[in-house]
Amino acid sequence: MIPTAEKFLRGKPFSIESIHSNMIQFAKLHVEAALKAASEDVELETYGSFGNSVNKDSILNAYPIENIK
Repeated sequence: MIPTAEKFLRGKPFSIESIHSNMIQFAKLHVEAALKAASEDVELETYGSFGNSVNKDSILNAYPIENIK
């Protein structure tokens, strides 16, 4: 489970440099979680003998924006 921004920053120093670094680390946690969710929740659409296609909405909706707090 990814911590909220408040929990993630709790106890960390506050300087311009550390805030910048911590924001990047927090964003990376969510990007990694989003990519993992998308890779696990991807849906394929079958077009008969024409082949398969990735359902783009399944990727875009795999990691709800509400997860970022």
